Amino acid sequence: MKNKYKNLLIALAIGLRLILTSLCALGGSPTLVTAAPLPQPQQEISEVITRHLYLPVVTDNYMNLSVNAQDRQASLDFFNQVYRASEGVVVDWTGNHDTCNEGTTSQAFRHAMRLRINYFRAMAGVPGSVAFSHEFNQKAQKAALMMSVNGQLSHDPPPTWECYSADGAEAARSSNLCLRAYSWDAIDAYIEDYGSANYCVGHRRWILYPQTQLMGTGDIPPANRYPAANALWILDSNIFGPRPDTREEFVAWPPPGYVPYQVVSGRWSFAYDGADFSSASVSMTFGGETIPVSLRPVVDGRGENTLVWEPESISSVTIGRNPVGVKHRLRDWVWRVSISSVIIGGNPRDFVYDVIVFDPGSQGSTHLNYALDSRLGIPLEFP
Repeated sequence: MKNKYKNLLIALAIGLRLILTSLCALGGSPTLVTAAPLPQPQQEISEVITRHLYLPVVTDNYMNLSVNAQDRQASLDFFNQVYRASEGVVVDWTGNHDTCNEGTTSQAFRHAMRLRINYFRAMAGVPGSVAFSHEFNQKAQKAALMMSVNGQLSHDPPPTWECYSADGAEAARSSNLCLRAYSWDAIDAYIEDYGSANYCVGHRRWILYPQTQLMGTGDIPPANRYPAANALWILDSNIFGPRPDTREEFVAWPPPGYVPYQVVSGRWSFAYDGADFSSASVSMTFGGETIPVSLRPVVDGRGENTLVWEPESISSVTIGRNPVGVKHRLRDWVWRVSISSVIIGGNPRDFVYDVIVFDPGSQGSTHLNYALDSRLGIPLEFP
């Protein structure tokens, strides 16, 4: 028993060194701050973690979600049964800002949070089986309370902060942090990773990191003068463990296949473990028309190496018209992504895949004339 707790303390000490500076400040103009690189040397840390693996007791029931994104109906059902099921659950927060009581949230609420996280992971083709650690939940709850009470975000909160706690500070160093949003809304914000400072999509990369098995969530709803906050503990002892099998050899967002428009952002990413993207290029076509893209600077050391780009502004694209010229709304939008000169194991490789953005409310795939949102590349409205 003593060795068990000793191993636990060692693993937690390692967690303190793995600082994830991922901030999410939501409000009138949402912004994010990118994740920091992992400490070096990685091999030394990996060996320590391997010797001291542990599995804390987890909340809720085990889940292992997966989906065939190449099947439109499967992706549609998955969206309705998992994504939409992971919202609208009452938080039942038992805490109090004024007394620095971080409180707890309901088991149903935490289950909904796990559903939303594992929805994104399964859609991306990585194991959709992340569980929550009771310990991570409790410490993340303290971190979220500190952010809410002080109305700001920090991965290194000072002891002078109101409601400061050592456990909360520990969680702040190992978590994505979000202010003015909590619950599944914060998870969506981390995946979208908007804001000029988040060009390397650090929040998204950690949520979709294949090795992760345990996370923890702290959620504080808004009350009186206090904003909502979320702390998502994102680093576990498997961080340098063996990479599990994934649906594709890479991890892309949005992923290949059918993807509901609600989860498509204006910032696209392609991750490949150990890849060199310094000479890589991206091109996109839509309906046979080339779509200009803006490549973002490559930043390694945040999860798997990742290439990030943004399709440039599009006002409209005409796919076709019926004989009388009546415009129809498009229901399925096929974007072809071509990535060239990715260096893997010293050799250049190219990748081509299709992302088919669809409206879960539509039933077919009539490709006709439509208008696109200039930021996300999706229809401005739906019938």
